[in-house]
Amino acid sequence: MDLDSLATWATVIAERVALFKKVMAMAMENLSITQHQDILWYAHTRGGSYKPKVKQFDVGDFVYFQHQPNDILNTSFNRTILRIKAIRPSGVLELQGANRRIIRDHSKNYVPTIYRT
Repeated sequence: MDLDSLATWATVIAERVALFKKVMAMAMENLSITQHQDILWYAHTRGGSYKPKVKQFDVGDFVYFQHQPNDILNTSFNRTILRIKAIRPSGVLELQGANRRIIRDHSKNYVPTIYRT
């Protein structure tokens, strides 16, 4: 391929323009579909019929601490599994780790594991 030739560059640019027209049409169609899905999701969640899944904890269940990093680049966190020893009416969980130490923390900070007793 002779890159110094104007005819070669004209052909390359014409091919890229044709490809760009095809790809942009597909991208705009995908964007339109995504925007429509977002509109439907917003209408569903804000319409009053949406009921988020409620976390239910039972004594003996295993939970993870729900990690909330300060920034998105901080990916280091500890996946310590804790066992629920007691549940208070206020939503505070008494949790026991592998070291048998008991800690008390609110249930909003924890997510259930797939392990159930």
